[in-house]
Amino acid sequence: MKPTFISLYLGVVVRPRRALEALLTTPKRGRYAALAVVFTCIAYGLVYFFLARNGGRPTVFHPWLAIPAESYYRFNQYVVVPSILLAWVSAAGFTHLTARAFGGTGSYEDTLIVLGFGLSVASWWTGVHDVVTTFLGFVGVIDQRAYEDAMNSPTPFRTMLWILMFGYATWFVLMFTKGVGAAHRLGVGRAAVAGTVGFVVYQLVFVIFNR
Repeated sequence: MKPTFISLYLGVVVRPRRALEALLTTPKRGRYAALAVVFTCIAYGLVYFFLARNGGRPTVFHPWLAIPAESYYRFNQYVVVPSILLAWVSAAGFTHLTARAFGGTGSYEDTLIVLGFGLSVASWWTGVHDVVTTFLGFVGVIDQRAYEDAMNSPTPFRTMLWILMFGYATWFVLMFTKGVGAAHRLGVGRAAVAGTVGFVVYQLVFVIFNR
């Protein structure tokens, strides 16, 4: 029985290396990887759509682009999806070069595919929280600005935020490491270095545009 998108996506959570190896053998691998990234684009497209309309504004991390904080999300909602795609492609490039320098044998396409799945799964660590809370702010259940201030003050909400961010970073490195191992047939140590490079590049590109 051929693996489906859902079985592979869920399989990455349980047995990432095995699921990603199976992904690379399916004829629809490119389509599946793109669909996985689409999930992330939809989730964060909604987040910034809600933020643009619920009074949200960047707090601790001030915008790097020359846009006032009070109106930043009105512009951010249009660049979040292109920035995710740019971050994905950039991370795959640096990860691929690093993996090949360590003796990896996979192609750039292989790297792009496994990182697409990896970033999609890892992004849910913060994605679920972000979609839910910004939606609640959008419909008026919570005060978005007060909630953002609470997440950046010594409150339980800040503790929760740090836990989610730690899980996010850990899962990104784990998913990218497993992906590099599957695509390039590298051991854990070398795959982890390449995967960490990929995560750093992905996150740097992402935060240039998104706050």
